[in-house]
Parts: sequence; C-alpha cells; structure tokens
Amino acid sequence: MSSSRRDFLKLTGTTGIAGIAGIAGVAGATVVASTPAEAAVPKSLTDRFPSWTDEPYVHWAGNVSLYSAKTRAYLVKKGLHFVEQTPGSTDRWKKVINPAMGYFGIPVLDLPDGKFISDTTAIIRYLEEKHPEPAMQPTDPVMKALTWLLFNFGTEGLFLNAQHYRWSFEDSANFAALDIGRALATPNPNDAAAIVKSGRNFQNMKLARFPDEVGITEKTIPAIEAFNALLFEKLDLHFRYYPYILGGRPSVADAAMMEAIHAHLARDIHPAVIMKKTAPVLFRWTETMSRTANRDAELPHVPPEYITSDNLPYPLVDFLRLVCKDFGAQFAATAKAYEDWLAMEPDRPEGATITNDPGALNRQAMGKMEYLLKGVKVRRDAWPDVINMHQYVLEVVEAMNDSDKARWTEVMKIVGGEVFLETRPSRPVVIKKDQKPYQFVLGPKAG
Repeated sequence: MSSSRRDFLKLTGTTGIAGIAGIAGVAGATVVASTPAEAAVPKSLTDRFPSWTDEPYVHWAGNVSLYSAKTRAYLVKKGLHFVEQTPGSTDRWKKVINPAMGYFGIPVLDLPDGKFISDTTAIIRYLEEKHPEPAMQPTDPVMKALTWLLFNFGTEGLFLNAQHYRWSFEDSANFAALDIGRALATPNPNDAAAIVKSGRNFQNMKLARFPDEVGITEKTIPAIEAFNALLFEKLDLHFRYYPYILGGRPSVADAAMMEAIHAHLARDIHPAVIMKKTAPVLFRWTETMSRTANRDAELPHVPPEYITSDNLPYPLVDFLRLVCKDFGAQFAATAKAYEDWLAMEPDRPEGATITNDPGALNRQAMGKMEYLLKGVKVRRDAWPDVINMHQYVLEVVEAMNDSDKARWTEVMKIVGGEVFLETRPSRPVVIKKDQKPYQFVLGPKAG
C-alpha cells in the first residue's frame, strides 16, 4: 500500500475490518477484533460477499455525479468492500490523483497497491476480471453480448436525457449545483460561499456546452423528451415482471443504466417527479439497485437467474427495439465520425490519443456527428468510448459457435439492431485509464 493511501485510510478510519463493516452495508455481520497483523475477513462476510477483500477499494465519486452512479451500483451489487470519498475531502485527490491524470474526472477507483483507474468502463472491466464471482454477466453467449450492448447504451445512450433534465429546469439545476459544490469546493461544510460558487461555475460551464458540444437546443429538446417518455414507459413495464434488466439477477448492464436513470433522472427534482408519476416501478428499480440484497421484495417469485436468449419476454424485446432505433442512430454516427477521424491521418501511430482537441482530454471528441432522434437532427461531438464499448460486444460474438452466432443475428434482426451486427472499427480503440495518458488511444493497424 502506498504511504499516501495509507494516510488517507487512517484519516477516514477504515484501515481495519471493524471500521468498515457498517460502511459496506453488512447489517449484523460478525466482526472479531484483532491486531492489524492478524485481521482476517470473517467467514460470514465471505459467504455473503465472494468478492470481499481485506482492504477496501476507495471510490472517488459524488452523489450528484453521472458516471459515479454506474460504478457505485456495480460495487454495491458485486458485494465489493469499498469506501467512498469526494474529491474535495482530502489532499490525496489534489496532490496525487488529479495531477497524474492531468484533468478532472470522476469516478476514480483507488486500488490497494496505490494505483488507480479513472474510467467507469475500465474500472468495471478490471473488477470483473479480478473478481469473477458473483457473476455480473450471463453465461448464455447471446445474452452476454446483449449485456455489453446495453452497457454501451446505459453509459452514453442517455446522456442527452440526463443533461437536459438536470440543467434545463431551474429546480433541478439549483439542486445539482449545490450538490456539486459540496463535492468539489471544500472539505469544510460551513463554507457556503465556496459551495455556491463552485456549483454555479459548473452549471454555467454545462449550459455553455449544450448547443455545440452536446446537441441540446430548442429544436432537439422535444425529441429528447419524447424519447425519455418512451424510455420510462417501456422500462416501467419490464420492471413490473423482472427486478433487473436481464431477469432475476443484476448485471453490468443494470449498473450502466443506473448512471443516467438514477444519478440524474431519479435524483434531480424535475425528472424525479415525472418518473414517480409516470414510471413508479422504474423508480423502484433504482432503489433495488442501490441495495446489496439481490432479491426484490415485490418480485420474490422471480428466480435469481438471467433470462435465456430463447425465451426473451415481450417487454424486454420492446425496450430493445427502442434502444436499437434511437441509440442505434447515435452509434452509427459515432462509428462514421471515428472512421472519418482515422481517414484524416491514416498513419497515426499506435497509442495516439483519439481526439481533435488535445486541450479537452476529460471528454475526448473525434469531431462532429449528426443523427436523427425522433425525426429531429442532432448535431454534437462524437466520443471514442462508444466504439470501445462496442468492441466488447464483438469479442463475445467472435467467441460464439455457429449456432449462437445465428441466434445473435436473429435476435438483432428482430429488434432492429442490424447496425450492431454490421459495424466493426477498422482500428481498435484501446482504453488506457490505469496509467498515463489516462485516455482512449489508438490500437494497432490490422495485419
């Protein structure tokens, strides 16, 4: 363990098992006091949480943060041992993490060896490999590919919904600005002026980026709201029958969808009222995803198993059609923008940062893209992480046998997802978020 991380854990009182059992949500867990050298994870914890570790991961995040909701939900449902800190709470963020990254971005996962990972997808991929149990992906190859498609959708397919419903409405914007101010401005909760200033600065930055970078304008807002209404309607129906998006147990896809649906649409004042009025069962799902227990009290008869690809229920199929139609258009435009970016300089070396603006590395943009959302043209920045996440779908598909590939093709055609079958990047997008440059970079040329 690095000295700075050790000092941080001492500061927060989380160096021993007795100090963290309650934080991890283990009600009534048996904890036996011992010296630090003899401390061991109690059997009762390892039985309940196969991924439990002696030393906690540190999740640098914020309650208000869009992307933090994704990793937090994953950590909770995975049963991992973690503590959460805001960037403004200790010097480790200011003196170690932020200077190493070169830009501000949360969440970040601090590892027990002092290293850290700075992207939600990189964090989850790392933890899935290190802690394969409990499973957060189906074993059915077709459902596994579908999991990563929905992971992509949850991560970037709802970005406009999240940003519009937070910053276009005064009540939501005020709530979020103060929440952000508390997380970023200062560890002193009594410094009200600094909190307000930090929150307002963040709000002004977001609003300034709306038209050009994000594509939220007076013309696109009705389309965003129409899409959001359909999203609420279809997910509310699905969650009446299943506690999770793929059946009776949570997946990485659920965690990704918590990003926008929980952090913005269920927490911020304006969209939360809409959700509670029009999609109360969807709101219940956000509560279920925030608890360690996997069983949903309202659906105790649903077995803790994933749906199989030969028995897809209609509400899920209907939701997938919405995803493939609207996110499919965004995905296709992103893939085109990436290939256009590659074509501008075909001889870029392996490891080159994927961006057309080296000064904005906290949100890498490859250029502009255009696509239709509910018949309305959206023009906005294209981001390489969408291509990176699609590669995980392709990895699963390439490992399938012929029968599973045929079934995957059949399912995608049923839901209108041909674009996800046909699109393959000419060069891979590599996620390099555990070491410098903490960016998405170019992979090698084929052949």
